[in-house]
Amino acid sequence: MPSMHTISRPPLAADWSQRRPAGYDVVIIGSGYGGSIAAARLATAEYSDDKPSICVLERGREWLPGQFPDRLDKGAGEVFDAQSNPLGLYRFPAGTDIIPIVGSGLGGTSLINANVVIEPDAEVFDDPRWPQAIREARNQGELQRNFERVRFTLGAGPHPRGRDLSKVRALEQGQGGGQFFLNNIAVNFEPDGPNRWQVPQRRCINCGDCFTGCNVGAKNTLDTNYLAIARQAGADLFPQVEVERIEPHPAGGYQVLYIRREAARRSPDRGTLRARRAVVVAAGSIGSTEILLRSRQRLSLSDALGTRFSGNGDFFGLAYNCDSRTDALGWGAFPDSGRARRVQPLPNPTPEQMLHPGPTIVASLRFNRDLPLAQRVTVQDLSFPLMYVDAARAAFAVVAGRDTDPDNVLDNLDEFRRRVLDFGAFNPRLEKGALNHTLFYLVMGIDDSGGRIALDEQGAARIDWPGAGGQPVFQLQNGLLQQHATALGSTFVENPLWGFSPWRTLATAHPLGGCPMGEDHLTGVVNDQGQAFTVQGGLHPGLYVADGSIVPTAIGVNPLLTISALSERVAEKLTIELGGVPAEPARAARV
Repeated sequence: MPSMHTISRPPLAADWSQRRPAGYDVVIIGSGYGGSIAAARLATAEYSDDKPSICVLERGREWLPGQFPDRLDKGAGEVFDAQSNPLGLYRFPAGTDIIPIVGSGLGGTSLINANVVIEPDAEVFDDPRWPQAIREARNQGELQRNFERVRFTLGAGPHPRGRDLSKVRALEQGQGGGQFFLNNIAVNFEPDGPNRWQVPQRRCINCGDCFTGCNVGAKNTLDTNYLAIARQAGADLFPQVEVERIEPHPAGGYQVLYIRREAARRSPDRGTLRARRAVVVAAGSIGSTEILLRSRQRLSLSDALGTRFSGNGDFFGLAYNCDSRTDALGWGAFPDSGRARRVQPLPNPTPEQMLHPGPTIVASLRFNRDLPLAQRVTVQDLSFPLMYVDAARAAFAVVAGRDTDPDNVLDNLDEFRRRVLDFGAFNPRLEKGALNHTLFYLVMGIDDSGGRIALDEQGAARIDWPGAGGQPVFQLQNGLLQQHATALGSTFVENPLWGFSPWRTLATAHPLGGCPMGEDHLTGVVNDQGQAFTVQGGLHPGLYVADGSIVPTAIGVNPLLTISALSERVAEKLTIELGGVPAEPARAARV
């Protein structure tokens, strides 16, 4: 559907038929933060000899602004299924212990994440499961330099009017001893036009649909920065190419066995692509672990493969039907459509007129920062994407929850009226209903990283983590949320999946681990620079992993920045190995 709020952008994908028949010097598997960073840094480095040829293989398809689903039926049609919908955008690997939420497309999970660019506490890296070299990198300022490099490249900063958003005011109102601040988020708040990497973008219209895909073109997804840098510098980006496994090539290097799909339901093509000098596995915690587990027959890999899976202590909850409006309901990029909220955006609204939900996450509360790491908790606001609004209105209108002010008769009457407005999602006055008086919480903490990834009979990832939801951190988080919800005069609704499941099932937007870094092959799959260990303790020449799978512990905050900083470090090591000199990020603007 055309809209004045959607920007047109040229695709980045290369023509598959024009791929190099002899292969590439470097093949990068995956286009999330790790793969995009590796591609950009390798492609923009200075080389004394010939510049290496580089390609990126991405399982999903390329998504451009205006193509993301904003209706529930369309969204359901984009759920990934290995057999029936292998090009689906949203992937939820099933399990009874924990269900990860990941994206599949050119740009990886950046297409559907909340773009929060936040540093972990420095004490995270004191955990002995991190290699000593990472602690040294922190102490010597190397990690901080990489944090700054990532923030610059992603264009991350706080929402300029974040404190005017109703949901943010509600988060701060229930502060209760937490440290409040506006997050740096990878969203464009500058006027419409090319960004610093010459990619056209629109200014954010506060529509609340970051989590299902930005149809405005304002979110700083990886196709607006790192991938664009790589493409401008000569890397080939190939979506719709799923990697099955990696094998040594008889003439040196590796061969990558792939499945290429023109369309989801058309018979795929199978083949091999040679990586003459290096392979970077960057398909995410689930994808990278799957690929390396399937590659074990021909590649000698550490026995630690598949271990230290973490959900980053992720937890959810709701302060339902609060005394005050939160305006947390998304209205999408098409505010004139019948599906959107009937609230027109104002150019310069007062705080009272700020009916916009804002980006998916804008602010944070950090609790217990003077206590041991295991007791620290981060709580954030969530906007509810347009796609789910009507279904959620109807569902939560009949959920009992726990009333935090049951003796207030007048308030209870108002709460009942708001529920009635949402019942069945029949009433169009969304802003007066109970769901628009609800604060949705994303919470993060430190879990024990005790999950294990194995392959099922179809060769897909299966996560085993018995008792994951019974860890003390989730009871702690649940208690903090109830206190916050009480301060808002709401009905507290526990994390629905966790609260009603007999297994205390968790959901996570931040899967970590599976290919953890360690001091040696006994404790890790890769070393501190992302190089893969052999089962005997040596290093595979030119085989690297660079994504969330190498993070060996939960970090207690959104991991985007940490994953990216570690990936910058991996990319620098590989650049030097290939005979290159890493370039500063600003150079890419002149490519």
